[in-house]
Amino acid sequence: MGVQRKSKQKSVKKPSAVDSVPVAKKLSRWFEQNARDLPWRRNPQPYPVWLSEVMLQQTQVTAVIPYFNRFLSSFPTVGDLARASIDQVYSHWAGLGYYSRARNLHKGAQAMQALIDAGSGFPKNRNEWLLVPGVGEYTAGAVCSIALNQREAIVDGNVVRVLSRVHAIGKVDAKKTEIWDRAREIVEVKGVEPRSVNQALMELGALVCRPKNPSCAECPVSKECRAYLSDSVSKYPPAKPKKEWKHLSEERWVLVHAGKVLLLKNEEARWRKGLWDFPIPDFTKVGRARLLKEEISRYVVTNHKIERKHLVFEVSKDVAEQLIRHGSWFSAKELPGVPAPVKKFLAKLF
Repeated sequence: MGVQRKSKQKSVKKPSAVDSVPVAKKLSRWFEQNARDLPWRRNPQPYPVWLSEVMLQQTQVTAVIPYFNRFLSSFPTVGDLARASIDQVYSHWAGLGYYSRARNLHKGAQAMQALIDAGSGFPKNRNEWLLVPGVGEYTAGAVCSIALNQREAIVDGNVVRVLSRVHAIGKVDAKKTEIWDRAREIVEVKGVEPRSVNQALMELGALVCRPKNPSCAECPVSKECRAYLSDSVSKYPPAKPKKEWKHLSEERWVLVHAGKVLLLKNEEARWRKGLWDFPIPDFTKVGRARLLKEEISRYVVTNHKIERKHLVFEVSKDVAEQLIRHGSWFSAKELPGVPAPVKKFLAKLF
């Protein structure tokens, strides 16, 4: 009986892990030479850094800059923000969208001011920052590393893109576990400042390692990038499912009298909670009213495309007085916190 020989299998050499030391050092040097001059970088203290990071969530840098400057001018300290009314906060936020960020920012400022009044001061580390309303892992890491120069990792969309390409990570789970692990390795490298290397990751993703048409020839870590070396940059990060748009229709009454408009505070809405808006039809009988015009506005909220029909009515003095119990009358100069679609429509109306 012959001896059965085992067939030889070719061993597949696994690519070696990317060394985080040269990646961190190259990123840090690149950032020193290429960092954009952004207002929150000029004074990397906890309050302005925190404010900027909240505003930058799902919002482009160019859109945030004017809002950041106006916000900081009106509320130069966390105490000023804590003492402001939510309507004042909303009025400075209108147009940035995702208004829950503004609510959490206001709650967070009040919580921090309470700590300051009690003698504890600002949160001093990641765990303390995580106790602040609205602050999650990313924001806590950003404030601690950028403002306090602590070795805390950060992971946002730009960081996911950069590190998934550098390490050729083909699957990113919901918690981004492997991305966080690689980000921690980088920020722990000795000889680099956490604030520099973390901001470098985000800056590289924004300016060079873009989703489409990345400038790999300009990348400081192309020699370490496994996706670039294997000519497979377009495969990383893995594609997300295509966004499915939902279409909604709304109708609002725009009731005007003597140069003022009636607005109601929106306390139970799915979106724009706490903001002022036009009443929905038939919220009350308006009595004598004259239809001035109809107009359609279109805008987007998350994955919803919304078409809103505005019916503009002029009401008599006695009706205007009766409607006080339903809302408040505002002129163009005294508008409270209103969402961007309302603000834009009123700008045209007045």
